[in-house]
Amino acid sequence: MARTSLLQATVGATPGLLWLVLLAAAAGGAAIAAGRRVDPDGQRAPRPSSPAAPIFAVLFVAGLALQLQLGARLQSDGFYYFAYLRSMVFDRDVNFANDYRLLGLGDKPHLFQPTPTGYAQSAWTIGPAIVWSPFFAVGHAVAERLAVTNPDVSTNGVSFPYRQAVCVAGLFYGLLGCWFSICATARFYPRRLAAAATALVVSGSFMAWYMVKEPSMTHAPSMAAVAAFVWGWLATRGDRTTRQWIWLGALAGFMTLIRWQNALFALLPACEAAAALVASALTADRGRVRHTLTGGVLFTVAAAVVFTPQMIAWHSIYGTWLAVSPVGPQIRWTDPHLADILWSSRNGLFSWSPVLYCAALGLLLFTAAQPAIGLPVLLVVAVMTYFNACVQDWWGSAGFGGRRFDGLIPLFCLGAAAFAASAIALTRRHPARVVAAGGLLLVLWNFALMSAAQDGLVRIGESVSFGDTAAAQSRALHRWFGNPFTYPASLAFALHNRLAPSKYDLLSANRFLSDPLQPYGRIDVGAADGWLLGEGWYTVEREGETTYRWAATPAEVLLPLDHAAALALQIRLHAFAYPGWSRQTLTVVINGRPQPPMDVPREWATVEMATPAEAWRAGVNRIALQFADVRTPAEAGLGGDARPLAAAIDYIRVQQR
Repeated sequence: MARTSLLQATVGATPGLLWLVLLAAAAGGAAIAAGRRVDPDGQRAPRPSSPAAPIFAVLFVAGLALQLQLGARLQSDGFYYFAYLRSMVFDRDVNFANDYRLLGLGDKPHLFQPTPTGYAQSAWTIGPAIVWSPFFAVGHAVAERLAVTNPDVSTNGVSFPYRQAVCVAGLFYGLLGCWFSICATARFYPRRLAAAATALVVSGSFMAWYMVKEPSMTHAPSMAAVAAFVWGWLATRGDRTTRQWIWLGALAGFMTLIRWQNALFALLPACEAAAALVASALTADRGRVRHTLTGGVLFTVAAAVVFTPQMIAWHSIYGTWLAVSPVGPQIRWTDPHLADILWSSRNGLFSWSPVLYCAALGLLLFTAAQPAIGLPVLLVVAVMTYFNACVQDWWGSAGFGGRRFDGLIPLFCLGAAAFAASAIALTRRHPARVVAAGGLLLVLWNFALMSAAQDGLVRIGESVSFGDTAAAQSRALHRWFGNPFTYPASLAFALHNRLAPSKYDLLSANRFLSDPLQPYGRIDVGAADGWLLGEGWYTVEREGETTYRWAATPAEVLLPLDHAAALALQIRLHAFAYPGWSRQTLTVVINGRPQPPMDVPREWATVEMATPAEAWRAGVNRIALQFADVRTPAEAGLGGDARPLAAAIDYIRVQQR
């Protein structure tokens, strides 16, 4: 009863609580803005001019039009954040069982496994519900108006007006995050350059997707909250008052309400405070030590107070003030996929958003010029990268690009401005070299066209589609160099495995045994895994429900492994049997090491052999299937087929022993 009373007392006043937190965040921004702005050299800096409201209004209208065109709607993880808001407003609780069913999630039984308090499961944050609430209120008003003339529009919190309201909110907060990012970047670079860098980073990365295609996800509000925090940190850095420490802490708690990992950005003022304490200790400045410690304590207390709504929700759902939901992804601290999360073709940060490559390089340039600010920024980028690399589904499941790096977007805007400033200066100093580099790219493009023509992919002397021609040229360039935005990971992969860099895209991202929950791997020879096959294979054929390929000898297979291990190797196959056939044997050669031979069955069956860990290697393994007997159907009197056949193979599977 005590828990229920606490929940009703807190969540029962939901609108007031949500608006209180919003007003607190706004007041924090105002308090920070009112503080004296100081540049790193200690000189008073002029205030930036206000952003052009008409430009943001046009962007907002254009974003709404794109949402309509792209079919933006409540989807994916947005349902789970939305359940918080709908449940608190309509049910005055955080038991989402009925909300999940109303949202069409009744077919997910893991959500309904009772928690210690009997509630439905939730691994998501309460913060999006807080920032969405004003838009949800407008959606409710629209739903009530529409329901008067259209009985199909419900006013129970799940109809179209409510769902689209949070999509509008995503766009609004994404643009708000852009404004804060511009303000933060403009402290070091001209405002036009800051605006251009922000536009480049946001429109050239995954963030644009989560503003107009999937705005019901939490990434746009998360970016906005972190951008406000970063701006507040920079605007008050060096002479932060006690009140500003409190409001900065409130912003820290607020951004953590939206995404828990945003708490890592508190390292920015923490590094600043640590440096101040060391400097004060060396100069025996007790007053500054006392002021810094007091500010740090107040920052922490304010952050904890603002984070209280999440703790109350956890207490109601799981019975503890701090909880880890069993339905969330695991965090594997000792198994980070660092190279994968940055360069993999599977939603790698740089491979999917190349503009962020330039921004990351720019952060290095910025750090060289402003180490007191740049080093804490690089630390946060490194820690956030490590954290994301440790998440079980490091690639972000079915998300677009490196979506879990949303909080780093404001810092990447700073890096993009630094990169652009350096690039502009370099161009002015060495214009001839820049022109020569552009000319070299055009020469490569021509060589790629020649290669496509040589391969017969472009019809010489005939009219051709530029799209088809460019696709053929791009394939040629990829065959030669791979994806340049996966360097240096793809180059290291190519050297380690004696393969072309272009092979990195699929072979590295699809390593077997990389997920502890899947200690196995399967090559479907007769389906879509032809890219893992080398010499010795023919085209796909079908026999009943089985698709397969005939193999000659030797038949080569590439098998990528995350790490070496003792494996059970399974092959489903049958021999090419012909009149007078008696026996077929198979010797599997793994990385040049022959394994004991085994008999090949006449009919479809699975043969298995145990292989030692020493036979395998981390990376791409080369398997050769060597058969003792190979014969053409023509030689066996079975028609005119002249292909040398040894066996038909359905799949090859490895299982960790």
